[in-house]
Amino acid sequence: MEIKSKFLCSKGVALAFAMLLGGSPGVLLYANDSVEESLMVVQTGRIIKGLVTDANGEPLIGCNVVVIGSNAGVITDIDGRFTLNIPADAKQIKVSYIGYVDQIINLHGRSDFKVVLKEDNNALDEVVVVGYGTQKKATLTGAVEQIGSQVLESRAITNVGAALQGATPGLVVTRSSSRPGNEGLNFQIRGLTSVNGGSPLIIVDGVPVLNSESFQNLNSDDIENISVLKDGSASIYGAKAANGVILVTTKKGKGKTTVDYGFNMRFTTNGIMAFSPSMQEYASMWLEANKEMPEHDWWGWGEENLKKMAQGIEGIYESTVADWGTMFVGNANRLDELFARRYSYQHNLSVAGSTDKSDYRISLAYADNQANLATAYDGQKQLNLRLNYGIKLTDWFKLETLASMIKTNTETPTHGIDRTLYGNDAPFFPAKNPYGQWYANFGNVGDRNAAAATTDGGRDEREKLTTRVDFKALVDIWKGITFEGTASFQNEEYRRERYSLPVQCYNWFGEQTAKLVYETTQTLSTPQDVLNFKDSHQPGYLVQANNARYQYYSGLLKYKRTFAEVHNIDAMFGINAEKWVTKKVVTAREKFEDAGIYDLNLATGTQGNGGGKTHNGTYSYIARLNYNYAEKYMVELMGRRDGNSKFAPGYRFKSFGSVSLGWAFSEEQFVEFLKPVLSFGKLRLSYGSSGNDVGLGDYDYVSTVSLGTAGFGTIPANQVSSGFGGLISYDRTWEKVSQKNFGIDLNFFDNRLKATFDYFIKDNTGMLVNVTYPGVLGGKAPKTNSGHLNVKGWEFTIGWRDQIKDFSYYANFNIGDTKSLLKEMEGADSYGAGWNAAVNGYPLNSYFLYRTDGYFKDQAEVDRYYALYGEGKEDLTGVGAGSASRLRPGDTKRLDLNGDYKISGAGNENSDLQYLGDSNPHFVFGFTLGGSWKGIDVNAMFQGVGKQYVIRNDWMAYPFQTRTANQNPTYLGKTWTESNPNAEFPRLTTNANLARWNYQNNDFMMQNNRYIRLKTLIVGYTLPQIWTRKVKLEKVRVYFSGNDLWEATSIRDGFDPEMGAASNNSGYPFARTWSFGLNITL
Repeated sequence: MEIKSKFLCSKGVALAFAMLLGGSPGVLLYANDSVEESLMVVQTGRIIKGLVTDANGEPLIGCNVVVIGSNAGVITDIDGRFTLNIPADAKQIKVSYIGYVDQIINLHGRSDFKVVLKEDNNALDEVVVVGYGTQKKATLTGAVEQIGSQVLESRAITNVGAALQGATPGLVVTRSSSRPGNEGLNFQIRGLTSVNGGSPLIIVDGVPVLNSESFQNLNSDDIENISVLKDGSASIYGAKAANGVILVTTKKGKGKTTVDYGFNMRFTTNGIMAFSPSMQEYASMWLEANKEMPEHDWWGWGEENLKKMAQGIEGIYESTVADWGTMFVGNANRLDELFARRYSYQHNLSVAGSTDKSDYRISLAYADNQANLATAYDGQKQLNLRLNYGIKLTDWFKLETLASMIKTNTETPTHGIDRTLYGNDAPFFPAKNPYGQWYANFGNVGDRNAAAATTDGGRDEREKLTTRVDFKALVDIWKGITFEGTASFQNEEYRRERYSLPVQCYNWFGEQTAKLVYETTQTLSTPQDVLNFKDSHQPGYLVQANNARYQYYSGLLKYKRTFAEVHNIDAMFGINAEKWVTKKVVTAREKFEDAGIYDLNLATGTQGNGGGKTHNGTYSYIARLNYNYAEKYMVELMGRRDGNSKFAPGYRFKSFGSVSLGWAFSEEQFVEFLKPVLSFGKLRLSYGSSGNDVGLGDYDYVSTVSLGTAGFGTIPANQVSSGFGGLISYDRTWEKVSQKNFGIDLNFFDNRLKATFDYFIKDNTGMLVNVTYPGVLGGKAPKTNSGHLNVKGWEFTIGWRDQIKDFSYYANFNIGDTKSLLKEMEGADSYGAGWNAAVNGYPLNSYFLYRTDGYFKDQAEVDRYYALYGEGKEDLTGVGAGSASRLRPGDTKRLDLNGDYKISGAGNENSDLQYLGDSNPHFVFGFTLGGSWKGIDVNAMFQGVGKQYVIRNDWMAYPFQTRTANQNPTYLGKTWTESNPNAEFPRLTTNANLARWNYQNNDFMMQNNRYIRLKTLIVGYTLPQIWTRKVKLEKVRVYFSGNDLWEATSIRDGFDPEMGAASNNSGYPFARTWSFGLNITL
């Protein structure tokens, strides 16, 4: 009896240990409590032993090893090893583990085994995080995509959002820069939903984040998975889910205590550099542009100087403009002076584990990320701290605390380089003169030296501290009834200090110039003026302090039961409340007596200030019911009623909901014949509605008074005045976005091949738009719910995963597209030349351009054109027959499409402008290929866009957009001349009117911005444990990681495809990142 008690005790301990480590208690040890039979096995059998690992050689802890036909069995220990007493007549053992395919092994008299388990493709993503809970992938009826932590691993990034580019169809992530802390990321799920904009709702551990940056600055090592809700499944979040939902789940402790440390060192190199002309190229373009002009425009250079420059002659040049004076012209390369290799690094440390009563994980991360600016520090230092702790106080009551802190310090030069580099700065001027002083190129003009401005022109320092604490109570009430209560408190403190300094420049001979870098004085009459304040001829100083607080409370009552083994019910009802409070203060002043001491009291010049405080709150009721019959027939009903303080009392609440159906047709008898090929098949159909309050202020329904100034009297001339800010509306309400979705999921060949297709239609039938009323109304009318936007699209994914002995590999491809159609919007019936944000009957962001028919071949053709469309006709103003800007051979020939003998460039369908496309990204795709073999792992991810039309804007949109601008040398040799009449582009000209006619808003200037880019390449090696355990380390992995290493694009003017329409991008090229890292597990 004593022996039996001890045995049962050890059996219970082993059972708990196996459950803790992932083992399945259903096949653990013995099927009954017969100790005598167990002892008989020991007495009459033999002993076998072995090691169980995954394909990478990692030991699997808690695997079940049982003898087939017997009750004998054990679980693997923390090293993945097992020792088992088996009957003498045993022939086979079975090894099983959650997430892996069971393996049956023939003994054949052997006593030592090495077992490599293959991942179960069907179980890899079996459970998916959805709104307010989880669901099995097999029973999902909505369009939900889950992204595993492997997408983020070894990426050597500190912005989580950037890692999602190309990760899943329907989620489009764009960026405007690769500068740390200034990436300008934008997220869209299934395209634009409103002319008022909007972005996905982002939720971390069940609670919305304070802002998008709180998500982007998460430590990627803390993330377990990310789910994207794209269709009616997002309606569970109601009024904030019109643009989709991104759900983030952070890691918790599991199993024995582990300590993980990671380090990576990375450096950046310049990616695609905007083409910058050499002295010869720049001069050649000027000479060519003046060749056919009756009145030459040399802009102070002088023809003879330009001819010498075209020959590459460096030296002292005398300008024809007095202000320029004498200057040195050389063959410097300003891009090489401004951008260079920069180094960054990151540390990650975490401690995690669990017992039968608690789980814990604490992590710490620090990173210093630098942009590729060579002249000054431009980067962000980031500190992340997170604690996830849960304790089970009783069998039915558990408490969780999730606390985090993110601190960022972003420091950049006060002055950007877009104006100096792309606007005015000819890059072949050296940055300094022979005396080591900042060189005022163009003689005395001193606002064109980007190196001087970024080095000595001041600093912009921003510090942000974001803290968050979540408290959760989990109560197991009775027979499948549970309660979850959550309280979350988030706070963000933001402080900014920016000081602006004038930079003394000198001419080539060391003489001080009359003007300084950035010498324009700005007025500070409005809060926005204060925020924009930076360019001053005197030292200036700006201080800004913001505070944002967010509170979230929710209570959820859940019920989950299975009846008669086939009727599965999952229901939930709950309420939640939210509150936001924001505060902002900003002040600036100039003219300090001592440029090295910055205090607002020490300045005597212009001053300004601004600020504000806002409140906003919501209250919601939530309900969901899931039912499935034998996981074959599925239905889900959701409902939510939201109230928001942005709306007037009586109009604050709106109801949203969805219904979705699913049918696992692969489980039907009539498809049994397909089973050798078809592993799983499911049809999905859903309809749901969500809300959108973007475009509204917190107090738009309240009549407000605005302060200003009015001219009255003489001392002072302007007096303080006040007036009503505009008309208000009580009855406007949420935008309501409905979405229909049809989807099909297919798995083939034992779930090794998986494919998913979705088609969707979205309608915003209550879009908030401006309405124009007669001026006699006396004020600006409020927006009304009278707009209608339609969006249609599709998504497709396909992936293959398999294992051949020690080699496992995978390949995944996803692609999607959306197209919007503005059906109704007040005042959107007309359009102008170029880009138009919203036009009825067309997609958002449409291009309306002139059609052209090549270029004028000779003067006779020009004269015939003027005879038809000249003298007094529309849109020939500026290039009239009698003007200095008269059209000439080589100029663009615009077409009269409507046959009215006018070149009409504004209005509606009666103009000569034609719709030629939109600037939205289409056919956005991602492709991932990877594998592992005996500790070596490789992963490559490609991302791209199949179609996106762009027409450049800003300083370098086209040649001589302004004569003071830098020029793009990619046009050199491709423009019309008498000897090159079939050129790709019209002739060059310095005449502003002719340059606009030749290049601006013409069809041939629109480019297809399609591209493919190698976003990530990772090569890693995990050292064999036989080596690492000698130094008491569980796991050691070294790796190389690269980001944005290669691309192919159809862009012909030399810019990076991710820049979109911009031609300056604040001057910074996208960087390529090369990283080397180390991961250690204790």
